[in-house]
Formats: sequence, C-alpha cells, structure tokens
Amino acid sequence: MSSSISTLSTGVGNEDSHSSTSSTGCERASSLSTSMLRKSTDEEFSKEGLRKDLIPKHIAIILDGNRRWLKEQGKPLDYMPFFHINHLFADLCLKWGVSAATTFIYSYDNLQRGKEANDLIFGQLERILEDNLENYIRKKIRVSLIGERKELPKSLQNVVKHVEEATSREPNAQLLDWRLAVCYAGTRDILQATRRFCEKAKAGLIEPNDIDAASFDLELSTAGTPTPELLIRTGGELRLSNYLIWPLALAEYYFLPIQAPEFTEAHFLDALRSFQQRDRNFGR
Repeated sequence: MSSSISTLSTGVGNEDSHSSTSSTGCERASSLSTSMLRKSTDEEFSKEGLRKDLIPKHIAIILDGNRRWLKEQGKPLDYMPFFHINHLFADLCLKWGVSAATTFIYSYDNLQRGKEANDLIFGQLERILEDNLENYIRKKIRVSLIGERKELPKSLQNVVKHVEEATSREPNAQLLDWRLAVCYAGTRDILQATRRFCEKAKAGLIEPNDIDAASFDLELSTAGTPTPELLIRTGGELRLSNYLIWPLALAEYYFLPIQAPEFTEAHFLDALRSFQQRDRNFGR
C-alpha cells in the first residue's frame, strides 16, 4: 500500500486557526450547522495555507472515541455528541469545497455490543436524520446509507429511505454527497461483490478475465462517488477497523489522538494541509 500516514500529537493548526476553534467541536457544531452555507473565499484558502485546486474530492472519516470521552466526562452512554460532530464534519466539507464524504457511523462488528447499545444508537440516528432533513435539503447535501440495512429497525429503515429520496431529487444541484456507513464492514462488502461476480459468471454473463479493478469498484456499495483520497481518524488508534478497505487502498491517512467530540475545524484544516504536502506518486 502506497498510502502515507500522519499522526498529530501536539497542538493543531496555526495560531489564528486554533484560537478560532479552540472549543470542542460539540460546542461549536450547532452554530456552524446554521451558519455554514457558503464556501470559503480565495482569501480564506490563502490565509489557511491551502490550495483550492488540491482539496480532496472525497474524504472518509472515522470519528472514534465518543464512548471514551463520555467516560472521562462521567456521562452515560449517549451518541448525540457523536452525531453532532459528524454533522460538523459535513459542514466543514461544504465550507472547504469537498464534494463527497463518507462517515463511519457503526460497524457491522459493533452489533456485538448488544441490544441496549444498538437500540440507543439506532434510535438517536433516526431522530437526528428526521430533525436535520430540512437542513440537508437547504444545504444541498445528498444523504445516503451504505451497510447492512436489514440489521436496522424497520422504523429507521423507513426514515433512511425517506431522507435518501428527499435529498436526491435534484442530483445535479447537490454540493455534498454524504454517505453514512451503518452496520458496514469492508470485508463483507468485498465478499458480497465477489459473490455477485460468481453468480454472473455462473450464469454465463461474464468471463473471469472481464473482472478488473474498475468493474470491481462498481460492485461495491461505495460505487458512484470518487475514490476517497484522504482518511481522517480520531481516537488515537492507528487502524482501519474494517472500513472501506478496497476504496482506501491508495488514500492518505491522517490520525488524531483526540476523541471524537473534541474534533474542530482546526483539526480538519490541519488534515487538509497535511494532505496537500504529501507526494502522491501511486508507486511511480
């Protein structure tokens, strides 16, 4: 794998950027979500040391560490801080010209946490999607879900379907294609794509030599968006956790030691600066 990896262990951003985003992401998420309806100006890109032409088209993120953060705060399990910070991430993608984003909400393996934890996150996800539908439409965010939908409660499946339909009515007008990975596992995605190829071959629809990387991309649940160029992960863990294994093969990785609710615009901008400083030669 030719991906580059970066970790951040000290302060983030330049002094101005850090001071403007020094509060936790959760504290800033509400104000940002209502105000962030415009893209940054050329002057703002220049001030942050960023080139507009080098902004990644697609960013994937793992906002890890919500449960650890709650434990440190002496608070009970609650996924609302996690969902608020994920919406902050979507707003930042809009502001800085990222056209596609994928967020790891809940892995297929997380289902092992038990009924109480599953019911809580699914119930809160249903609520957050319903509450934000008008915001998605107003901000021109197309929301869709990848993962094992059959594992979701029927009421959540219905809400997801409604949100997907409501936010995809004007596909050419969308500013951000935001995919939520729920009950998702990269290995399962690859296995299911492989089974579909086997079924097509068995039916005589394709030959083995017809299968290449491009056709495999189209069989994955991630088909239809640009390949992610940058992965950001909070929480201090240096792993993919079975997330977008195939699509992230050539991505740049950026790891943060902070917990998910502590993620701010300053961290996002540091990740963009790090990405733009990489030498992406793809093995050449």
